[in-house]
Amino acid sequence: MTYPFNKIYQRSRIGRRAIYPNIADTSNLSILGGESKPFTGKFAMDDIIIAPPQFTPLRLQKSIELIYREPIFTDVNTIIDIGGFKTTLPLVQSSMGSPEDWNKVAIYSAIACANEGLIYGIGENVASTWGYDMRKEKNQPCLLERIHTYLNNRIDGYGGIVIQQNEEDAHDELWNKLYSDPSLNEAIQAGLIAFEIKAGQGAKAGLGGEKIIDAKTAIRMKQNGYTIIPDPELVIQDHYERHSAPDIFTYEILKNRIKKLQNDYPRVKIWLKTGPYRDLLEVIQLASETGIDCISIDSKEGGTGMAPSVALQHIGISMISCLQKIRWARSKGISTSILISGKLTDGSDLVKSMSLGASGIAMGRPFLIAAYSYPLADKFIGNELYRSRIIKKIATFLHPVSQKSVKLIRNFIETVKIETQLIVSSLGKYHIRDVSDEDILASNNELSSILQIYSAYSSRKDEFIQKQKAVN
Repeated sequence: MTYPFNKIYQRSRIGRRAIYPNIADTSNLSILGGESKPFTGKFAMDDIIIAPPQFTPLRLQKSIELIYREPIFTDVNTIIDIGGFKTTLPLVQSSMGSPEDWNKVAIYSAIACANEGLIYGIGENVASTWGYDMRKEKNQPCLLERIHTYLNNRIDGYGGIVIQQNEEDAHDELWNKLYSDPSLNEAIQAGLIAFEIKAGQGAKAGLGGEKIIDAKTAIRMKQNGYTIIPDPELVIQDHYERHSAPDIFTYEILKNRIKKLQNDYPRVKIWLKTGPYRDLLEVIQLASETGIDCISIDSKEGGTGMAPSVALQHIGISMISCLQKIRWARSKGISTSILISGKLTDGSDLVKSMSLGASGIAMGRPFLIAAYSYPLADKFIGNELYRSRIIKKIATFLHPVSQKSVKLIRNFIETVKIETQLIVSSLGKYHIRDVSDEDILASNNELSSILQIYSAYSSRKDEFIQKQKAVN
């Protein structure tokens, strides 16, 4: 199973040019066709077909509005509201936390997201690992640096920051600190901050974070309540297992937690991060009924790798299954913002997700890869070679983290936006919110039945609808 590292490198390095085929590659691409993505379930996003129509009345309407010219893809409006924030594109940088490779470039992603008018997520454990308002290590930004960097570079009127807290953060009363911090009062008053409950997908659905750590970290984390195997105070060795217990939720616990946060922090938005659970439908319904601002869902394909390989391979429902649940929610009249994430990397993923009812998509790993897309990155990142500490140190020495990451990430974001505009324009539509299930087809009848969308092989839509009614 692979990940499209090279595609992200290319987009980050050359920006919008990466969307279009190289002249030298034109014949190659036309013969080989589109790129296939690996998947972890029976169906994947590639099994959903974007299907433009011949008849495009909205294109005619747009041309009448423009008067002097025909509409093109740049006329597609991608501005939308998600979770109480206005964003220039329905793409959210996922709430990524404290891993050191990410933390080093997190402030550059903050600048890129702020410059592009995107919502920026900050995951758990940043303050406890790298400091709240002062750096614990000179080359690692603290939490407030991430926040203020974003705020100081933000396009007026767009974006926002979503902040999580975990056990260690809660022990330090992180959200209370942020809510009462004078340096953030203006941003909070302006409605630019959200607190995100993490009800799932820390490592993998149903599990806590599982990680190998060094001796120094093991001692500190044991003191903060984590389970360390073996006990670092009794057994001396180079590396230890860090385990954290998954949060406990019942219907009432989650409901009361949402309501308590809404009561305790009335000036911030409240988001919910959840995962690929079998009772995801009930979670969406509960969160919507309590007035949550946004529900962010990590599919099985998403989330961190801080989990046993068996969990990565076998635990949780797939992206397609999560989208099916979103479809159900919309059919019941639920209008709450819902994000989906998990191996989504381009504009086609965004359009397909929104056609099935998502309000937008979230990406984590693409932002990380983009930030490190320096020369020769494709020889290291994603390859076994990069697992060598020596090789990693050499790569870091040759290309230390720098302001260049801002441009690399912005290039990647631009490619997603242009692809989105191109696709929506091909559908004869000129606002991203207008995409719907009429714009997609299932590549086979089984998936058509699962997602309740028209099949590429059905003869007439009305016959299809009648057939589905009979089945139900």
